[in-house]
Formats: sequence, structure tokens, C-alpha cells
Amino acid sequence: MLIAGFMPESFVDWRGKIVATIFTYGCNFRCPFCHNYTLVTEKPERLMSPEEIIEKVENLKEWIDGVCITGGEPMLHEDIVEFIKELSRITQVKLDTNGSFPDRLREALPYVSYVAMDIKAPKERYEELAGAKVDISKIDESIQIIKNKARDYEFRTTAVPVLSKEDFRKIAEWLSEAKRYVIQQYSTQGGTLRREYAKLRPYNIEFLQEICREIKPSFRECLVANL
Repeated sequence: MLIAGFMPESFVDWRGKIVATIFTYGCNFRCPFCHNYTLVTEKPERLMSPEEIIEKVENLKEWIDGVCITGGEPMLHEDIVEFIKELSRITQVKLDTNGSFPDRLREALPYVSYVAMDIKAPKERYEELAGAKVDISKIDESIQIIKNKARDYEFRTTAVPVLSKEDFRKIAEWLSEAKRYVIQQYSTQGGTLRREYAKLRPYNIEFLQEICREIKPSFRECLVANL
């Protein structure tokens, strides 16, 4: 495991809960709009060990509702499942993932209380927004695993201003009958992996809510978040 950081208290990483957030280092995608890009491009001077994190979470367990494991891409790490299993013995675990490692995801799910999987774009634009070669069959497999096996979950798309309303319609059709879909407001706070994306202006809230209303029949719940 390569763990780049630990935040003992977060009110935004698991909706409605107070959690400690664990940041893994490294990602197989290079999303041009990524605001956590330093977890991809700059190896930290000091990495934290799983044992160190376990101890910190143990000390916090009376004060938090759970932990969120994010990145980077947590499932990139071969020992992630054992790490999640250890954490789940202490508290609830939320996992953020890009869905490109379905086998590890399947193995981890028994120990995960909530999964948030990023859906970057409709299939035909996926590599553009992921910034890398993508095996869409693995993304499809992860979607089905989450729909059928996860205790609770959401799929989510960052509303990068290069995505159109039609793109969101295609995503809704792709994810049809999923429990929950979240449209995340675009943010350039902290910069973006590719500089030109930092110049994009976020869509206004009314437009995102309009999209949400239009595609809501495809889901049990559709939300606009991170406003």
C-alpha cells in the first residue's frame, strides 16, 4: 500500500457522516480535470504505513462514523482488500473507485459499507475524460458488481463543462435502474492536472438541476452535490 495522507475529520467525503479520510497514492487514469493530481504526479516525501493508519483509526473510532478510502485510485494496490478488511473490523468503510479493477472490487465488497464509483463520461468519450486507455468492459463489470452486490452505493459524474446534456442522457441510459446517481459540481480549486481545464467555468446550479430532473427516471435517486 502506498498511502499519501490521512485527514482525521471530514464532513464532505461521506454524505451525512463524519469520517476520517485516507488518501492512497497513484492512479491508472490521468483525468485532465483532476484536482487531486498531486496524488498522481508527485510522490510524497513520506508515505504512511497501513499499520500507522490502523492505529490512527482505532484511536478515532469513538469520534467518527467511518473512514473514506480515496485517492488516487485505491484499487490500484494489490493489498487493498486486506487493508479494507482490517479497517472494517474497527468502523464502517466507504470506498471511492474508478471501477477499473472489478476483481479486487468484488473481493473487497463484503467489507465495504458504501461504494462511490466515478463515471467519467459516456462510453464513447471515456478515454478523453479519463486521460488514458480504458477497458470499458471492466467499467461495465464494476457497474454490475456494484448494482448487484454493494450494500449501498452511488455512481457519480463530475460535471466538467465539456460534457453536454446529451452526454448525461447517455450516462443515465448506461446506468439505468441504478440506486443513486450524483452529479458533482466542477471545481478548479487547487488546480487541475491539465492547465486548460482550470480555465473552464462550472455550469450553474440551475442547469445541473435541470439535467438531474430530466434523467431522474433512470434512477431511484438523483442528486446534485458539492455546490
